[in-house]
Amino acid sequence: MNKVNLIKQNLNEKLWTDCQDKIVPYLTEQRGNLKGVSSLLLKPRNTQDVVNIVKICNEYKVPIVPQGGRTGLCGGTIPNKQGDEVILSTELMNKIINIDKDNYYLIAQSGCTLHQIKKFSEKNKRYFPLSLPSQLSCTIGGNISTNAGGSEVLKYGMTKNFIEGLKVVLPNGKVLNSIKEIKKDNRGFDPKYLHIGSEGTLGIITEVKLKLYPEIKNKEMAIVAVKSIKKAIDFLNLVKNKSLEFLSAFEINSDYGMNLIRKYYNNIDIPFNNEYPWYIIFELTSSQKYNLKGKIDEILELSYKKKFILNAIQPLNLRQYNNIWKTREFLSEAQKLNGKSIKHDISIPIDKIPFFLDKVEEKLKVFKKITLLTFGHLADGNIHFNVSQSDHLNKTEFNKLKKIINKVVFDLVYSMGGSFSAEHGIGKIKKNEFKKYSSKEEFMIKRNIKKILDPNNIMNPGKIFN
Repeated sequence: MNKVNLIKQNLNEKLWTDCQDKIVPYLTEQRGNLKGVSSLLLKPRNTQDVVNIVKICNEYKVPIVPQGGRTGLCGGTIPNKQGDEVILSTELMNKIINIDKDNYYLIAQSGCTLHQIKKFSEKNKRYFPLSLPSQLSCTIGGNISTNAGGSEVLKYGMTKNFIEGLKVVLPNGKVLNSIKEIKKDNRGFDPKYLHIGSEGTLGIITEVKLKLYPEIKNKEMAIVAVKSIKKAIDFLNLVKNKSLEFLSAFEINSDYGMNLIRKYYNNIDIPFNNEYPWYIIFELTSSQKYNLKGKIDEILELSYKKKFILNAIQPLNLRQYNNIWKTREFLSEAQKLNGKSIKHDISIPIDKIPFFLDKVEEKLKVFKKITLLTFGHLADGNIHFNVSQSDHLNKTEFNKLKKIINKVVFDLVYSMGGSFSAEHGIGKIKKNEFKKYSSKEEFMIKRNIKKILDPNNIMNPGKIFN
């Protein structure tokens, strides 16, 4: 009897399916670049179900691939092609367990979507600040496993900043529970942080305690046009000097990005009719009734005087507000519709970004049949630098360029003290880069932690580490 049959035999049949028609949607990532094979899909509903599954899989040394909303971009939730791994989806673990409005926290199962968490918080007059375009489908467990960033990192930080406790099923089936009511617990280092950003390689997160914030009562935004990235950074510094305590988003896009939005979403009004090379969406938010409109007016007036910006639009109503944000939020999907691209999720010291863009474009000039799309979270140095296939280059030719282009980009990022992985994680596709661009000491510590916690290597093997 093979190992998968032993697992089925030892588990409640309500927890699994071996129907391939039902398993197929769980075998690919959203961009369609990676596809795996699995003969068993597991769908636990609570921590005890996960404990039962993990204990049996560990006993028979059957690898588990944990999945949340499957919105990751690095293949971290895709099984291998050998078909010897089982998939564990947390999508039925979607209950919000408790909210404490007085102490500003929420406890939920890890399969809750980010949208569900945010809406529940808003309903209770609290705010959960993680903001991602995929919020309707991504899960909070997945957000934690990849330490997701998003558009409000500048004000609130990465996902790790919101984690007050986790319940994690370890590879041996034991439960690590750090969900407590107390605020202070200083008994040495905190093991819950090992699981933030670990991509399911050290255990399966089943419940989370999330930090909440006062509800947003006031927000104002504008989109501005600038001549260059240098001017964008000048404008950023002015905004920070005038209203850093309110600044929650500072997103950059280009004329090429706006053209992609126009091409695939003709119901979206393009600001300024795309007459300028670069665009910035910035937003101020507050839990109090401050005059943020006055702040925006002051910032724009001074920026015109200093010639940091070329033009600006402030939305007059909710429709215009949503329209402006769509030019940024729909950008990744528009690029996907436009064809193949080589994506780079990088972070660079902010003052070095103009030099990086000039240098990398110079180095890539030899590849004449590509186009470049730069966008992202400029205020925290996180740039999405994507190389797209032009109409004059076939897919085979373009795919051959991937390793060469990645080396050019990542070597330059590394030389400038940056990171090749700002917020998307490592998964399957960046394992070699993870080893190459980490110090020997850092890599050794991380790999040894994996070996100690998961000696049978059943937790998402082949991800992060080779």
